[in-house]
Amino acid sequence: MKKAFTLLELVIVMVVVSIISVMLIPRFADSKLTEASDQIISHIRYTQHLALIDDRFDPAKQDWFKERWQIGFWQCANGDWYYIVGRDLDHGGGIGKSESAINPSDKKHIFTSNACDLSNDESPEILITKNYGISSITFSVSCGDNKYVAFDNLGRPYQTTLGGDSLDLIHDPCEIKFISNDGDFTITIEPETGYTHLSKINY
Repeated sequence: MKKAFTLLELVIVMVVVSIISVMLIPRFADSKLTEASDQIISHIRYTQHLALIDDRFDPAKQDWFKERWQIGFWQCANGDWYYIVGRDLDHGGGIGKSESAINPSDKKHIFTSNACDLSNDESPEILITKNYGISSITFSVSCGDNKYVAFDNLGRPYQTTLGGDSLDLIHDPCEIKFISNDGDFTITIEPETGYTHLSKINY
């Protein structure tokens, strides 16, 4: 004799599946924000790591500090956000692809132009609006007047030296807030140590 589901059993299964779905849907947004924060924190720490192992001090160069490793957040021509990691080796006031870091996860450049039309050797991870829905980024005053944070060979965070002639050590926590339709999170870079962590998340 064949066994089959009764109508009542099917209804019960559908109700249970519906309840599970309702419980899980909010978690997708949660995990998306968490994934975005984890990735960005990882790349900020990677920038600091590169600075720790690559001391750019050169007494023969007056503006040697412009070559420090730094991470910068920018908007594409269409308003989407992305970031790059690199150093201004030619002191030209910007970071080119040849001056950018290689992403350990996919072996591609952590770089793109503001057209955000990725080449095959540019990491798609950096397109944080496209990947995670980041619609806006704000920076606390201590981060400086720009969207870059640099690190020295001791791991200390600085306001960027791109296009400038200053050595502005960050003295207060640099808070970077990332906003999306799913919520927001704040990444804090601590002064002196450069320790980077997730300090706030709102779903």
